Amino acid sequence: AAQAGGRNKSVYGIEASSILAVGSLIVGIAAGITMPLVGAIVDHTDHRKAMGSVSALIVVLSVGLQVMLSAETWFACFIFEVIGGYALIMHQVCTMAYLPDLTHDYTEMAHYTSRFMMNQYLVQGAYTSMVIAISFSPLGLSNLSTARLAAGLSCAIGVIFFGYAWIFLFRKRPRLRVLAPGANLYTTGFKQLLDTSRFVFKNYKALKWFMIALLFSPEAGAGVVLAIAVTFLTFFVKMDVKEIAVVSLLMLFSNIPGAYISRKMCRWINPLNSFRLAELMFATVNALIAGTVTGATDKDKSLVYFYAALVGVAFGWMFPSQRTLAVALIPKGQETEIMGLISFFGQIVGWLPVFVFTVMNENGVSMRWGLASLSFFLVVSFFFTLFCGKFEDAVALVEHTSDEYLDNFKRKSGVLELNSFAEDGEEKEKPRGTDQANYSD
Repeated sequence: AAQAGGRNKSVYGIEASSILAVGSLIVGIAAGITMPLVGAIVDHTDHRKAMGSVSALIVVLSVGLQVMLSAETWFACFIFEVIGGYALIMHQVCTMAYLPDLTHDYTEMAHYTSRFMMNQYLVQGAYTSMVIAISFSPLGLSNLSTARLAAGLSCAIGVIFFGYAWIFLFRKRPRLRVLAPGANLYTTGFKQLLDTSRFVFKNYKALKWFMIALLFSPEAGAGVVLAIAVTFLTFFVKMDVKEIAVVSLLMLFSNIPGAYISRKMCRWINPLNSFRLAELMFATVNALIAGTVTGATDKDKSLVYFYAALVGVAFGWMFPSQRTLAVALIPKGQETEIMGLISFFGQIVGWLPVFVFTVMNENGVSMRWGLASLSFFLVVSFFFTLFCGKFEDAVALVEHTSDEYLDNFKRKSGVLELNSFAEDGEEKEKPRGTDQANYSD
């Protein structure tokens, strides 16, 4: 886009420096509009696994097709990036629907989520390391060739991991509800979201304010932070592809200790306080970047490398804490339904930070202020978590509605499953909520 329109020129009426942000904006708005339909498919059909598999396939294909990137095909690749970004959010919704099946103990969930994130960051870090190593090799690859290489390698890795997970690991799940006569999935999805929101807002104070806080907390899956960061580094700090790859590498490997910190802090000070502190750290580091990185000098680039490590720690700390907190605050027996609602709240206005950034950039405001706006949203999110009250009170409120369900869960998973394997030597159909072992493996 920069080659087609120039760094200070417009492409299709949009500043070249706003292209990535606009793509993220389109993805966010589309996700917010269609999230009720996706939730309805997950709840009212038995196609959860199929939907997850298809969304993974679309992500892989969208990335793989970007190997054709050039000055002539950049817009087509931009379209593929938007499609892939949207499919990635749908994929996240499908996988998050399986999350509550792992355990009902939030300390165990903290262990699971932190391990998941650590493994994710480790693989991403290894991938980025390979790209950097090849780009700095005697092959002398250009920025464009490096980008094509990255797309092809990413596609190959996606085929391996997505393929293995959806073919061998994830299981089919029965529908949770039957669609009412004469109803359609889209209207049913909206009605279900409305009914569940009313129920949560009336009965669960901490969960209510947590979901409101999520409206302003950038979601990892939406690519909001990534779109803003890459735009800032490319057009303001004037880093090339290799330098941005090094920044990404620093962030990814710093995510690993961040996820470890999340696991420890969730145990020491509870998931709610862990999430609060992670948001404050993220907001502070982001504000420091906007305040101290003032140009494209070697000193500014050195500061970016330093801050990248701190952002990585904050990022790796925040999202496992957020997911652990979500599971801890959900009344048992309604996990899938309310997890869908939480995903909806995380996406419905997730495009707002990138919208503010784009508007400011299109009107000639320094990108430093656009970047600083992320800190504002994070602080607002932190502010709303203060209304959640004490974590212990929130957990106690959830527990008193969950005892009967948990007793039933333990009885069925501990007795029926053992009998089904011992007597028949094969897995029998189990009631809803008893597939915990399948997913923890």
